[in-house]
Amino acid sequence: MQVSFVQRQFNASDELKKLIEDKAERRFGHLLPDDSEIRVLLATEKAKTVFEVSITTWGEIFKSQETTADLYPIIDVVFEKVERQIQKKKDMFQERRTGGRR
Repeated sequence: MQVSFVQRQFNASDELKKLIEDKAERRFGHLLPDDSEIRVLLATEKAKTVFEVSITTWGEIFKSQETTADLYPIIDVVFEKVERQIQKKKDMFQERRTGGRR
């Protein structure tokens, strides 16, 4: 998994980047293949911080975004949203492959 950061009018510390990378690895390590790309956008708009995650894998893009004043609690919320999208797609693949049997 490759994690890249895009910062727009935002200076992310190395500790924040490390935290996001660790959480991404824990959340998506078992769900995604190694050639997946994770793009994290950190931006400041007015007095709010924008946190967006885009994951490209299997020829699909999974994306979630939140805007908030406090960044740290929202990281888990955005990762949960993307994780649900990926799990739904994986379940759909599994269902198609097995013909609805589990």
